[in-house]
Amino acid sequence: MSNPGILFDETMLKRNEDQDEDIVTIVDECDRCTKVGFLPEVEASYLGLLIHVMDLTSLNSTDNQKTIEALVNKALTFTKKMLKTDIENMASYHSCEMYNYFTTSTLTPQTVCVSSVRVADAVQSINCQNEHIDIASVAGGFPMGQVPLSSRITEVEYAISQGAAEIDIVIDRGLANMGDFNRLYHDLRSIKSVCVNGDVTLKTILSVTELDSYHTVYKMAMTAMMAGSDFIKTSTGKEAENATLSHGVIMCQAINKYYNTTGYKVGIKPAGGIKFNEQALSWLILVKNQLGNDWLKASLFRIGASSLLEDVVKRLSIVLKKLQTNYLKN
Repeated sequence: MSNPGILFDETMLKRNEDQDEDIVTIVDECDRCTKVGFLPEVEASYLGLLIHVMDLTSLNSTDNQKTIEALVNKALTFTKKMLKTDIENMASYHSCEMYNYFTTSTLTPQTVCVSSVRVADAVQSINCQNEHIDIASVAGGFPMGQVPLSSRITEVEYAISQGAAEIDIVIDRGLANMGDFNRLYHDLRSIKSVCVNGDVTLKTILSVTELDSYHTVYKMAMTAMMAGSDFIKTSTGKEAENATLSHGVIMCQAINKYYNTTGYKVGIKPAGGIKFNEQALSWLILVKNQLGNDWLKASLFRIGASSLLEDVVKRLSIVLKKLQTNYLKN
């Protein structure tokens, strides 16, 4: 269910400072789980989930019709092509849960994420395929967000009119660091109204490493959710520093409080610099541990990445071969 948002409530911005003591412990546990490793069955299911929740992204200044066509083709065919032999080799184990999962799963990312002017190219490329994939578009003056609200709304409307099913909007970090959360709320509320009219998912990018403190991250996350964001997202991917799991802990704390207060579940999307399966698995464990298994689905968990897919598929191929070896031994 889409998050409708609530009236701006300044009391919701208050954060329990005692929670700071938990951050290091929580992050260490996520990293420990990833380093120790998982049983092959568990790791395979997690890697399959990472593919399913991925927003395969291309936001380069050199993007054109050909690069977007390649992006769509990669999203729809790469995983199946690379894992075809591994999955077929499991065909002797029809009762195997993993075999059933990987033969019924789409094995495709959730969306392709492109700039607003490239949405039409993505639509054209998808129409030439036998399968469908949703299109997410960054909009609203990406990546800085420092353009007039009217211009931001116009770009969001344009992206939706071209075929975007999801909008990744960026905030004005200058306003956040000044503490003007009331204005940020009303700006995002105006954009939310456009998305509601188009039945479009709204993801709000916080650019957490450009915010001046954990408290500001928490306040901005809460403001975005009160304004009706369906997801809060860590980064544009253009920042000088990438988001850390510690930022993710703060965002999860805000999501939990919002859910416990309103009953509305809001998703989380880490993005920026996530290139290796170990990084993505650590984020998955964070979400699982802090938000629960209910969040381990594409409607509440995404990962934005441009080059992660290759590494996840490479690792998944290795794990599937391990499973085959285990079945033969048994």
